[in-house]
Amino acid sequence: MSVLSWLALFATIACSTAGNTLANLSHQFEGRRRLAVLVTAIGVHGFGLICFSVALVGIPLAIAYPLLIGGTVAAVCLLAAALFGERLSSRHLAGLALIIIGMVLLHGTSGEPAQEAARALLSTTRDVIR
Repeated sequence: MSVLSWLALFATIACSTAGNTLANLSHQFEGRRRLAVLVTAIGVHGFGLICFSVALVGIPLAIAYPLLIGGTVAAVCLLAAALFGERLSSRHLAGLALIIIGMVLLHGTSGEPAQEAARALLSTTRDVIR
């Protein structure tokens, strides 16, 4: 699995997170401004799809897609709390922890030791949070 593929997957997670966040943000506007924010969200999602295509060159779909969805869910939950004041209960945090554990387990099935998978995932999580 190449570094470029992993970078492309992380970019896909960032684009998916940004696109969903922009879609939610669009409700704060009316008329053309709202449309502009929604069009931007669509463009960001579209670029994310291109990045995902690049990621699939070096990462199997059975690994990449769950990481994409899990990473996006985790990032969107954290951004919703930070930007929109949405509440994250202990139940939400437990769910996010389970998602991260599941992502580590899925990545570990690719033949890499689980510790390397955990390090890569933690590094990715730190980058998404920044």
